[in-house]
Order: sequence, then structure tokens, then C-alpha cells
Amino acid sequence: MRPTRLLTFPVVAAITLLSCLSCGDLLRTGADEVLLADEVYRNKEDADAAIRGIYGQLMDVATQYVVLNELRADLMDVTNNAGLSLMELSWHMPVSHNNEWASPRRFFSLINNCNDVLENFRIMYKENRLTREQYNMRYSDIVAVRSWVYLQMALHFADATRGGVPWITKPLGDTGEASAETLTGLQYLDLPVLVDSLLATMESIPFKDHYSDGGLITTIDGYESRLMYIDKEYLLGELNLWKGNYLRAAQYFKNIMERGQSGNDQYDLYKMVYDASATLDQTSCRFNSGYLRYYGNDRQSAKNMWPYMFYETQTANYLYEWIWVLYFDPLSEPNSFIGLFAKDGGSYLLKPSALAMEKWDSQVQNNSFRGDFRGYYDNLYGLPGSYVVENGDPVILKHIYNHYIDGHTTITQRAGKWHLWRAGGLHLRYSEAANRNGQHRVAYAIMNNGIGANYPGADPDAPANDFTLRSQTLLPFPYDFDARTTSLAQLPPNLRMPWHRNTGVRNRVSLQRNSVEGDSLTVIENQILEECALELAFEGQRWGDLVRIALRRNDPAMLADAIAAKLNRAGHDGEGVRTRLMDRKNWFLPLE
Repeated sequence: MRPTRLLTFPVVAAITLLSCLSCGDLLRTGADEVLLADEVYRNKEDADAAIRGIYGQLMDVATQYVVLNELRADLMDVTNNAGLSLMELSWHMPVSHNNEWASPRRFFSLINNCNDVLENFRIMYKENRLTREQYNMRYSDIVAVRSWVYLQMALHFADATRGGVPWITKPLGDTGEASAETLTGLQYLDLPVLVDSLLATMESIPFKDHYSDGGLITTIDGYESRLMYIDKEYLLGELNLWKGNYLRAAQYFKNIMERGQSGNDQYDLYKMVYDASATLDQTSCRFNSGYLRYYGNDRQSAKNMWPYMFYETQTANYLYEWIWVLYFDPLSEPNSFIGLFAKDGGSYLLKPSALAMEKWDSQVQNNSFRGDFRGYYDNLYGLPGSYVVENGDPVILKHIYNHYIDGHTTITQRAGKWHLWRAGGLHLRYSEAANRNGQHRVAYAIMNNGIGANYPGADPDAPANDFTLRSQTLLPFPYDFDARTTSLAQLPPNLRMPWHRNTGVRNRVSLQRNSVEGDSLTVIENQILEECALELAFEGQRWGDLVRIALRRNDPAMLADAIAAKLNRAGHDGEGVRTRLMDRKNWFLPLE
């Protein structure tokens, strides 16, 4: 059976759909919902349909993923329109039994369905319905999706009473209801142990590259499907970062940063490059924000091009930034974020926290102006930023930019994207790994104003115009960066090395570089955590960032202080919540 449209990835009948609430119910299916495997796993095309089905079901967790990872953290808050279920998450109250936002059922359903697909892929390979190459690609992709879902499960539902989340690698129950004995016999893993299992599983997959099969890599309605599939090297980098394998994490992230091999790709693809024009033109700006040439100190000349990465689709700039994106089809699956965030056409349930807005407003630009283009920056020539102020109310825009720009709410204008991984986050993850691996200067350069600006020195014995050794780290992989560039009159002439355009995360939006005083490791790590808040706010990264660093330092106050600060700014009992979150058991939602 085939999906009718690639963009929505509808779940095929081969995928068991679970509708359930309790832990026992999570493994329940109905006999009328199941087709026999030999009816739907006949050939490669059926296998591809099953993959699309998994990604279609993945879209069902998009809003829950953002809510759990952002609302439970410090950068997102509820509006007066929000109900009790969202308030419970934002204020870290005990969650109600019927709080769907706090239910793990969709995650469990995905895991069980991934296991079902993987089991049938094994059968297809054994019976020669898939070649080894076809099997390796598809098997590895679904294992990666399952691993990502499991990491999300562990971040939120590592139930202390059971010792974590159940580790399930085989499909449980095609029909009927799972028995109490089945549930009791499952192995439960807490977050650190689960990371070990996921890392071992992912390191052993037979295929870590992108799909090369034309059946899955294509263009539909102008969208390149290659960005829709999970990036296995990025996930491996993340898992190694969680594990504390910092060199290994940096290696995986650096592999992605240097995928461009020819043409502009070698200079621009995932490299966070400077503006290629003098006027911040939209087609060449690479999402840089700043001020028009000759008017650098004039607020009226501000051009905020950074937010266009959330509005554009399939431009060269877009493809140089994004690593993993899923798309809503406005006809059959409208953008589900509109209801959460929009005032016009939505219910306006969630907004930026006062703390988040203060973080952006406190930044200092290269021209000494206050503010951050990535927050809300009123300008005549670009988009406003991660949020906009409408009639005095802050409205999160990252997930609804197409809806906001159109200004209408008809069904054909309710398209949208679920943004997952991109170059900004990649560079900050790499910086985190490099810093922990002792490469503080590299981490600082990538986060702030780029490789070239931080490695300007040349061999003192070389001729004045010889740039052979300038702008290089001269370090082994994955810390080997070459940012040299020369003119015709310099030696060697017309040299253009891959990192010569790298501008750094902060410099891309014209912010002053950070200063480092004291312990470089801790100071830079704190700055990276803060930069992640400024760069990646509302994208579903924040809760994981706080948990990971708090666990690494064995310091629950890292997380508790951040949440308390948000609540205190909003006039709530931040100190009471801080006390509660000093006990790690209270970081997690009940599994049942």
C-alpha cells in the first residue's frame, strides 16, 4: 500500500496504530487494524511505504516534542488561554491522569511500530525480498528513528519507581492486550543506561550515510526528501555527547560540517558563513543579520535575515542550514503548531517566557546596540525574529512563519515545517564536545566569530605576504580547520580554503564575542549553554541541554535554578519549584 503524498507520510496499514493511555494499554492493538505481513511487505516499494508510515506517525509527536522540551524548561511559558494540562508542565506541578501532553503513548506507539517494521525487514532480507544494500539502508534508518524516540522517552518519562523506561526491541502484541506478566518482565533502563544501549545499537548499524535509493530520495512538490530522514551521524554525535565521549562526538559533528566537497558546497554547506554581499541581500545573505553598508550605526538600516531560515524553503541558503526537517501538508495535515502559538487563526496557548526575552534584550551588538536579531528586533528590511509582539502580546514565530507572513488562515495557507536539526545547533554541539575535550580555543571560535578571526597568526619567519600558515588550527581531526584566503598578489595566490567564510554563531547576527575569564572549560560551557538558549529557543532542544549539563556536573541546581528563574519572572513560586527540582526524581513525568 502506498501513501498518496510524500509530504504527509501517511501511516500505512502495515503499521499497527495504538490508541492507549496506560502502560498496559500502550501495547494494545485491535485485530481489525492489522494486515498480515505477507500482504504489505512484498517488495522494496512496500518497505519504502512502511518507512514513510513511520515518518508519518513521527509527525504526530511534533507538538508534544516541542511542548515537553520547551515548556518544561525556561524559555517558554503559558498564556492566559492555556488550560491546566499545559500549566502543570510549565509550573512542574503533579500532572493529571488525563493530561495528554504528559502521556507517553505516542512515543511507545512509535517504538513498537519501529520494532514491527524492523522485524519484517529482517524477514524480507532473509527471504530475498530485499538485497543486502536495500536492507542495510532501511534497517539503519528505522533503528535511528527508534533510538531518537527512545532518547526523548528517557528525557521525560524515566520513571523512578520502575527504574527508567522499558527497553523493547521486539514488537509486542499484534492483537489483543499485553499481559501483566509481559509488562513485569520488561527491562527498565534509566537515562544514563539507556544512552549506553542506544549508543551501542547505533554504532553497530550497517549504514550511517544518507539514502542513495531513488525510491526514497526524490523531490515532491518542490521539497527535497533527503532532509526529511533522520541524520544518523548527528544522532551519534548527540549520543556520544550524552555519554561523555567528547572526541567521538566531535568527530561525528565534524563529518557533517565538512560534507560539502565541491563548488560553493565546500565553503557554505553547514559552515555558518558570512554574508556574501555588501547589502545583506536575501539570496546571498546566508541568514546573516546586521546593518546596511555605510549605515552600520543607524537602527533604520537594520536587516534581520536570520529568521528567513524558518520561512524559506529549498533555497540554497536553506539547504546549507537545515539537516532534518519534516513538512506539514496544508491540504491533508495542516500545521499543528498554529493552534499552539498563533493569535490569528490559533488559540495562542504558549508564548516566550519573560526570562527568554530578557536574555535576547541583554545582548550587545558589534556596534554597541542592545538586542539580539534572534529574539524580537524591529527592522524595516527583514523579519522580526523568533517572536513578534502583536497588540502587546509576544507571539512565537519559529514554527508558524509561513502562516504569519501570509496573514490569513485559509487551508491553503496553513503549511508549515517541523524544524529539528540545523547548522546553528550543529556548531554549538560541536563546540560543547570540543570544549570538554580540551579544545577551548576551537570551541570559542566556532561559537563566537569564526576560525579565521581566532587563528590569525603566521609563521614569524615567513615573508610578510606569505599566508601559508595563517588562519589554520594546525590540529589533528576533528579540530583541523583551514580558513586561509588570499588575493592574487599574496602567496600563495587566490587561495580559498574550506573554512575561509566561517563567521561564527554570534557573529552571524552581529553580536560581540564573549570574554573568557577564569576556568576556560566551565566559563565556555556556560556560554555555550546560554548561546543555545539564544540560537535554538523553542526548537525542542532546551530541556535536554539543561538535563545533560546538570547530570554531567552532578549539579541539579543547574536545571532547578533555570526553571525557578522563569517562574519568578512570571510571578509564580519559583523557589518552591526549585526545591522540588533539586531532587532528580522530580525531573521526570510518571510513566503511567
